[in-house]
Amino acid sequence: MDGFQVFSRKKKGKRKSTGAPDILVNTTLVSDNISDTNLRRKVNLARDSITCTDFYTDFKAKIKECLNKVTCIYHEETTESQPKDQIQYVVPDEIVSYGLGNFAECLIARYQLALLVALRDDLQVPPNSVLLYDPKFLSVEKDVLTSFGFQVLKENEEAKRCCERPTLFYMPHCGKSLYNNLLFANWSPDRLCHVVIIGNSFTNMVQNLPSSTLKRCAPLVMNIQPFTEEVVFPGNFQYQDVFNDTVIHVFPKDNLSKTAVEFWEDCSTPTYDEDDLEFIPKS
Repeated sequence: MDGFQVFSRKKKGKRKSTGAPDILVNTTLVSDNISDTNLRRKVNLARDSITCTDFYTDFKAKIKECLNKVTCIYHEETTESQPKDQIQYVVPDEIVSYGLGNFAECLIARYQLALLVALRDDLQVPPNSVLLYDPKFLSVEKDVLTSFGFQVLKENEEAKRCCERPTLFYMPHCGKSLYNNLLFANWSPDRLCHVVIIGNSFTNMVQNLPSSTLKRCAPLVMNIQPFTEEVVFPGNFQYQDVFNDTVIHVFPKDNLSKTAVEFWEDCSTPTYDEDDLEFIPKS
């Protein structure tokens, strides 16, 4: 298969006390013969259930602040006559999603997609400027994504997309090596400052995983973490396992400028042992 999949082990959790957020536990639904109309309706219902919450209000404020930092820097660099006022730029050139999963079958993936749809609508991102790839997408899922005005990528990029302009990567619950590949493709201060990543916390990876593991499967995550600004997702979503450990990562140019030249030169093409590989590589 020409694609990637993220493999994860689900830890058994303790029963939550009354009043705690609900848990979906990666609930799998029956999707046999589901129509694109019905699936689109389900995604829209999930979107509507998100957009009326305090969670979404908090999330919008946080993501717009992060995007404004990145897009303002880009406009200042590329527009000589840019006035130094309080103009807000919050629309990235592209939103790219990797590893979303089967949202026809999995409620977690469906809610994650619903947030992406809501964010696209709120930011008024142009049609076909939201790109998605996952080899597990069913034909009906691809049809639904296309009907939303999204573009389903045909080629497996292994998350190695180089960014010259402000780009938001939507990668909740992806594997460590995919984040590492994305960093590799943009491993320079002039590129990385244009990148915003919604995904698993780099700080938690560094703090909770053995350094030997990170050196094997995510060395660039370990290297860039001290220079990364993380904005934690609101913790008040109804289902705690949809966005658990999810943060917004930005790479402020002021932070990146503190690094030595050698920091960026020491970057070889990532290779992974089979046991550490968390995606299916491009064939």
